[in-house]
Amino acid sequence: MSELFFAGGHSLEGLFEEGEHGRPWGGVVVAHPHPLYGGTMAQPVVYRIAKTCRERGLATLRFNFRGVGASTGTYSGSDEYLDVQAALAHLQQRLSENGGDETAGDASPLPPPSQMPLGLAGYSFGSVMAAGACGGPLPVDALALVACPASWQESVPEAFARLAAYRGPVLAVCGEDDDIAPPGPLERMLSAMGLGYRLEVVAGASHFFEESRKEVGRLVAEFMAEELGKRGLPADGGGGSE
Repeated sequence: MSELFFAGGHSLEGLFEEGEHGRPWGGVVVAHPHPLYGGTMAQPVVYRIAKTCRERGLATLRFNFRGVGASTGTYSGSDEYLDVQAALAHLQQRLSENGGDETAGDASPLPPPSQMPLGLAGYSFGSVMAAGACGGPLPVDALALVACPASWQESVPEAFARLAAYRGPVLAVCGEDDDIAPPGPLERMLSAMGLGYRLEVVAGASHFFEESRKEVGRLVAEFMAEELGKRGLPADGGGGSE
């Protein structure tokens, strides 16, 4: 089910999946947590976000950062945002290749594949690299940051500098009891940047959202459906995963 695509001198392993309601009306890239601590595109929070977005009719692309799984290259800690940008480009290409009919199930017109809205979601390390990818050549129509550490020992200031220039809608999902990425510092950072953001704090959740993964997926999918729907045509039907 996986495939390889080119990214700046190395290839990345990814998994493209279409939405669950016919031709997708947009797409979302989902970036996984830290490669050095077991993060892969199969990580449960990443899987859940992708699944609930597909239930909303969106295509998704999960991928392994450089040096993870079948992806070539080695861990950098700062350049992985380029992998996210490559994933966005690959998703747009796949949407174009899978254009299909120009109507949704209710006969409403869909946007051309090249104009389909693109969302970006990242979890933990993946959220930092997603933040850094926002200033790339492809527009990011909605950004979801899940358990994003505003400050940590491997901080990537340039990623947050790129985030500060982003002017699209932002969703921040945090665990109430997350000691790695607590809600307070992240909210203060987003507010200081002047971003248009929404903060959702999941009660009783840690950094790993052990009992709250469905809730995280629902929050991200609803946000993507709402915000991308302003730029495309969301498919009707397909609620959260229970």
